[in-house]
Amino acid sequence: MPSLSRAVRGAAVTAAAASAVLSLSACDLLDSVLGSGNVMEIGVGDCFTESEMFTSDAGDEVGDVPLVDCSEPHDSEVFHVEELPDGDFPGAESVNASMEEVCTGPAFQEFVGVDFMESEIYASGLMPTVESWDLLEDREILCYVFSEEPISESLQGANR
Repeated sequence: MPSLSRAVRGAAVTAAAASAVLSLSACDLLDSVLGSGNVMEIGVGDCFTESEMFTSDAGDEVGDVPLVDCSEPHDSEVFHVEELPDGDFPGAESVNASMEEVCTGPAFQEFVGVDFMESEIYASGLMPTVESWDLLEDREILCYVFSEEPISESLQGANR
């Protein structure tokens, strides 16, 4: 697959990031605190199918990410976790900008093996909301890579 132009790849990551924003509703917060949601517990190396993450009635809100073994068919894998500094919530726009920078920067290249702008693989992330920031002290941006086609292995070192 030929690499996309910088403008197209930039627009693609912006659109992907906008669709993958971690947004915990009050019910999701309670579920996470009470243990029925796992979004606060996933980490580097966890694999999933992105579309299954958004199948709930909550729309773009994510409380549970249905994980699969990376040897099973999936299209997404968490590759980096970035902890934001303590303090007041900096705003969704600021956190989203941080997520885009972190998830498409050096951590992406280190994991995949090529620069994001030259890669066939996409990146997005899950980020805290003001509610999860305040109630759960959530400061993590979870970056994940995703492939247009299902895969049954890690994308680490894919070099594409």
